[in-house]
Amino acid sequence: MTFSYFLSTKIEFLSINCRFSAPKMDQEACLGLLDDSEMDSEDVGDPSAPAMSAAAYFRQIKAERRVTPNVVRIQNPRDEKRSLSPEAKKKKSQWLESVGFQKDVKTETPTTLIPSEEWRTAKCREFGEFRQKMVDRIAKTTPLIIKDMKSPDEDKWHEILLEKCLPEFQNIAANFPNHTGTPPAVPMVLAIPKKHLSQLIEHLVEWSSEEGLSRPIREWIYALLLVIDLPLVQDVVSALRTLVKECKKLRAQLPVDRKSEAYEYSLFITIIGNFFGQKDLADN
Repeated sequence: MTFSYFLSTKIEFLSINCRFSAPKMDQEACLGLLDDSEMDSEDVGDPSAPAMSAAAYFRQIKAERRVTPNVVRIQNPRDEKRSLSPEAKKKKSQWLESVGFQKDVKTETPTTLIPSEEWRTAKCREFGEFRQKMVDRIAKTTPLIIKDMKSPDEDKWHEILLEKCLPEFQNIAANFPNHTGTPPAVPMVLAIPKKHLSQLIEHLVEWSSEEGLSRPIREWIYALLLVIDLPLVQDVVSALRTLVKECKKLRAQLPVDRKSEAYEYSLFITIIGNFFGQKDLADN
């Protein structure tokens, strides 16, 4: 072996060794050697100052974790926006009293308030016939185009349906004395874009839990169920199941002499339970 070959081999080995050692040297230069005593120290100095070493960075992270709650809840802006005013709470309380609602929830409805099987069968058949009539009406009718109905905003729809009647329907508002908002007249129902129907049913059920299952809300839900396409999307099914449970609860609070009101709740229980296939919630 010649001296020149030995020298060239030695130089090549040193070069390779330097290339593989460089990352470690660069890492140590940037991060420094982490000492366990430094990592365990609780002295973070000024927490707002940038960390000057890896150990200081990890100490800041540990300090932040010590003061951070295990569970952080983000406030939903809608919770504040949709919170009930004292007047609205009073109105809801008065409505609950008017329908016989009591705090001690009964689990069973008196048998005299549950309609017969013949009644339930007839109502399902009648509802199906009404839906077919609406299909025929839709095929022959050019719907009104109303700018306000293009909005996806929930509060805007609440105003339209339950608070303030649209100008286009002021001339028929007197025929719907229970409604302050726009009534569910056929031209109004047909004017609602189909893409909003599912969401509106969900909104109405949600509003009923906040404001009470008032007659305007009940009539609007019934009207939208006449025109919504089948099969229902899962979110609508979930909302309707919630509605049935609420109807059963309210019906169970009524005295036996308020049979007509009980049958209004039974109508939704029957339609949703039998016509829309939620048979586990239907009356037996």
